[in-house]
Amino acid sequence: MGLSGAGGAVAGGHGAGGASAGGPSAPPAQAARPLAVFLGDSYTAGAGATTASLRWSTLVAREAGWTELNQGGVGTGYDTIAESNGCGAGYCPAYVQRAMQVVKRAPDVVVVAGGQNDRPALATEPDAVRAAVNETFRLIRQGLPDARIIAVGPSTPTPATPAVTELDSWVHAAADEVDAEYVSLLAPTVIAAPMVVPDRVHVNNTGHLAIARRVLADLRAH
Repeated sequence: MGLSGAGGAVAGGHGAGGASAGGPSAPPAQAARPLAVFLGDSYTAGAGATTASLRWSTLVAREAGWTELNQGGVGTGYDTIAESNGCGAGYCPAYVQRAMQVVKRAPDVVVVAGGQNDRPALATEPDAVRAAVNETFRLIRQGLPDARIIAVGPSTPTPATPAVTELDSWVHAAADEVDAEYVSLLAPTVIAAPMVVPDRVHVNNTGHLAIARRVLADLRAH
């Protein structure tokens, strides 16, 4: 897939094993792959990609050498739930309500991505959305003090509105508060018009690849 071969640098792994003096070389020990939980929305779930193997989260996990646990919930956001017309289940909770489910998995890495489904709430209850962003990251850090936490800001298939840009800044600030890494998909914008599928909401394989490359590039920079 040509993601520039950044697995070792992103995962931060170290080689193990060696040879005893005068004896045959032992094969290097196989280190366990870090478990990475991806908490997000339909983009994280892989909407628009032709197969799950081509969604951005799976591309990132594969390149980084992580075992992926995908918890993308269609239609959900930090403070936004989804019902049967969105997520396909009777009820899909918001990120802040799913944070403790992430903690219970005891992952090594947590990637929290999205927020674009909170746009309606941003227009009516912005303070509630900001509080949910802060609480999501606080709960995850409190429950996983040693985990690597990565915040991937919201994306948009159309030019970002001031509200979405402000949401992105809230995610960045919340990530900084809990010593998490932050990746922007808006500065510069990752999604281009040819990547958007006919529903005008999601992105195709090229769009998922572009998101994966941005995430990996930023993680290598940390």
